[in-house]
Amino acid sequence: MTRRLLLAAAVIVGIAALCFVWFARPGSPSVLERRADAAVSTCATQSDPAACYEREVPALLPGLTVPQLFDVVRLIRQKDTAYQFCHVLAHKIGERVVAEDPDKWVDAIPYNPTDGLCSNGFIHGVIGGRFRAEVLDDATLRKFIPDFKRACEAHGDWRPSDLDRAMCYHAMGHLYDYITNADLHKALALCEETTTEQFHRVCREGVFMQIYQPLEPDDYALIEQMPVKPTPGTVRQFCARFKNNPSYEGACLRESWPTHAGMTDGTGVASFCSGQPNTAETAACYEGASAIIGRMSLGDPGKAAAACGQLPDERQEMCFTVTAQAVLEENRNDASRSIELCRLAREPVARGCMKALASRAEFIFGRNVGELQQFCAALPAGIRAGCGPVSR
Repeated sequence: MTRRLLLAAAVIVGIAALCFVWFARPGSPSVLERRADAAVSTCATQSDPAACYEREVPALLPGLTVPQLFDVVRLIRQKDTAYQFCHVLAHKIGERVVAEDPDKWVDAIPYNPTDGLCSNGFIHGVIGGRFRAEVLDDATLRKFIPDFKRACEAHGDWRPSDLDRAMCYHAMGHLYDYITNADLHKALALCEETTTEQFHRVCREGVFMQIYQPLEPDDYALIEQMPVKPTPGTVRQFCARFKNNPSYEGACLRESWPTHAGMTDGTGVASFCSGQPNTAETAACYEGASAIIGRMSLGDPGKAAAACGQLPDERQEMCFTVTAQAVLEENRNDASRSIELCRLAREPVARGCMKALASRAEFIFGRNVGELQQFCAALPAGIRAGCGPVSR
């Protein structure tokens, strides 16, 4: 009997030890939960919780893997519902990862979350982190052209959606500012050379966004050394330098939105988008402004709906569509939240918004069939039939 008791006790202790090892693993749910709880607790006391998360979460590397780190980010967004825009945080994670082996920057891009969490900010961080400190002479730059052309395309096991590719090529626009020392005409020429026509626009916007939205000391230093740089009072004069190409001038104007009041609540959008080079660039301006509304109102659909209501009637369906898409860009599992934002619009705008999202589903989700099916299933039956190849 004693031997049986000892054997039973040994088995129990063994199971307990196994359970301890399992639940104490760096990637186990309980550990990730504790990491998220610790970050939320720490950052709740800070005046700028977002900046706190951007400091605390990347510091968990290399103790956690990149996928585990993004699981922590997901938990934080669940626990702190005021924190939804995690794009900059993902930048920081990407920068930390690429710093470990800068020469393998192209191979680091596929570590981006498959659901595009944080609007693919990880990709931006990898690309920017690799080249932020470098200005390339022409000979060296030419050697990198093949890498620039393949970085955002499928390679290895990575099968990006068109949305992933668009976000990646946008980041390449940021990169081109750095490696050309903010020679914007040269950076724009690189966009034309290294991207297909489908992605020219997002790359151009990345070139100009880098000038209007600096984040790091290196960003500010890059702008400071520019012989001619835009100020709130000289934006139109600055952008007129690109008037020979309306697509360049339009991108320059619409990326200057941080200099214009009333963009996040919609009240200043109409005045901001006046005076564009042509009707196509005017439409692109309203679309870009709607994306800003979407980004700045994540977690607050009522705010997004109110802002879209400030736009001219003929632009409102597009605004609701783009802001609803912004929800999916931040997290492609948020199908219900995206569709609910459409439903806040009046009819027929609400239905038009959902139909537009359905038509964009393949672009957004690509080969992520599970997320695509989840999104299509959440749509009203009458709209579902037009939702991506899975529904047909």
